[in-house]
Amino acid sequence: MPKNEKKTILVVDDEIDIVELIKEYLQHQNYNVITATDGDSALKLALTHKPDLITLDIMMGNKDGYETCLLLRENETTSAIPVIILTGRASEQAALAAQSFGADSYLSKPFELEALAQEIRTLTQK
Repeated sequence: MPKNEKKTILVVDDEIDIVELIKEYLQHQNYNVITATDGDSALKLALTHKPDLITLDIMMGNKDGYETCLLLRENETTSAIPVIILTGRASEQAALAAQSFGADSYLSKPFELEALAQEIRTLTQK
């Protein structure tokens, strides 16, 4: 990928305010951002757009973030896309569960947007 080509991030959260906040911040960090508010939409967008990274909330309608992450990992097209779980469940158990479902990273809400941006930079440079 050429250095000047923007990376695409798929932001998935059922809270529209959080989606918009992250989207606006990442666009200012020079990323293309696509969004979804549930697991089914996230899976469709991931297959269609093949983003460079996906952020997933755990608690969402139809499919939670764990199930969505697992389905992403099981699909050949999306299996290598880095996934960051963003959740209000701030516990070691939730972090271990995220890892067991295939997430690359885990940030608990509330989180600093710069911490998210740093994690995205780290995971998209691999």
